[in-house]
Amino acid sequence: MSQITRRHVLTAASATALGTAAAATFAAPATASPPWSGNQHQRVVLIDIDGFDPRLLEGKYSDVHPLPRIRQLRRSGAYGTAAATFSSYSNSSRTSIATGTYPSNHRNTGYYLNAHGTAITQERYIEPGVETIAQALRRQNRTGAYVQWYAVQNYGADYGDIQQLYVQPGGTVTERVDDAIALLSGEPVNSGGEEVTFTEPPEFLAVYASDVDGYLHDNGFARNGLMETLEEVDTQIGRLLDAIEDLGLGDSTTVILTGDHGLREWTKPLLPNLVALLEETGSSVESIAAGATASPDTDIVVYGAPRTADITLRHEISQRRLRRLIRSLERLEGVASVYEKNDLSRIGASDKLGHLVIEPVEPYHFSTTMDGVRRASHGGLEEARVPLILAGTGVRRGARLHHSSLTDVAPTICAILGVSAPSTAQGRIIREAFQH
Repeated sequence: MSQITRRHVLTAASATALGTAAAATFAAPATASPPWSGNQHQRVVLIDIDGFDPRLLEGKYSDVHPLPRIRQLRRSGAYGTAAATFSSYSNSSRTSIATGTYPSNHRNTGYYLNAHGTAITQERYIEPGVETIAQALRRQNRTGAYVQWYAVQNYGADYGDIQQLYVQPGGTVTERVDDAIALLSGEPVNSGGEEVTFTEPPEFLAVYASDVDGYLHDNGFARNGLMETLEEVDTQIGRLLDAIEDLGLGDSTTVILTGDHGLREWTKPLLPNLVALLEETGSSVESIAAGATASPDTDIVVYGAPRTADITLRHEISQRRLRRLIRSLERLEGVASVYEKNDLSRIGASDKLGHLVIEPVEPYHFSTTMDGVRRASHGGLEEARVPLILAGTGVRRGARLHHSSLTDVAPTICAILGVSAPSTAQGRIIREAFQH
């Protein structure tokens, strides 16, 4: 089984040292007069593309669209493929980006049974005491703005908050880049019905784009529509990068581009076979859908999603019987991996997950939708890889990133800004990306 390695927390002093070392130029000099006269504060722009599968840049789907602006950004800086977190669902993975911690710490969890036996899809939750990057920046009197980057909403950022501002324009990546450019330009944005204007660009700006993920969920990697979706995303990212230059912020800005997970296609149902195998144990088995609550008398509860099946055992089971059950599940056609509690703990998964989590082989799935239509989804460890690009001020051109994780993003952003990471962060500073 693949393993996501935990990382130690680096000190505030080392973060400050890296922040002051930034010196390289992001791109060509700006052609417009900078509106922020004399303002050379270090800044970070995070571009978070939901569902940005690394194979869109390298591998099976890299010929769908040339992605010229994203590839140009990659060539100008440091690049690698980073480990996401498990389960690789959006809210949990994005919370790992925002906090620098694994789901075992922040406990934002996707597709599990809660204490009442109700099937939860995704949630907006962070364990009390776990600090987000928005809270860390507020604590150190720095400014941030978050364009639909919902992981920090009500966890350090809020509507109308001029220090840590949350805005939610909705729409496509175009509307979100509109707001991002307005925030950098000193133009007003709508924040929960209130018009807010920054007097200078925020030191940290996060922009969230959901277009790619939305298309892939509905259509899989079907090329015609995907090509159009990638065209808009790449064009708008280019527009944001051009605005950074034109506003005279290129010499003081580091750009980080990443995502939350990849995706795998699914067409072949596996849930009926899974339930039948569990029933062969003589136990009562109930398969429930999102939002439903399992009967308290059921022995085994199965909560299936396309890319994971969460299994809760309601009664004590001997280790011998558990091992026999796991072996039977592993032999079931279409099953890729079976994770028990020890496995889940080792990869930093949330303790809210069931006793067993099963991941299927592509294109098998555990969804109750069984029409055979090609779709794509995520949640398994196979999808827990994402592109990671750093470019701009201080970044070493052509550097290759190895052994990086989404938990490293928040500590690295804070290091660039010369402040300490979120107090509970487990990730490291991605030092190999930067000039010494």
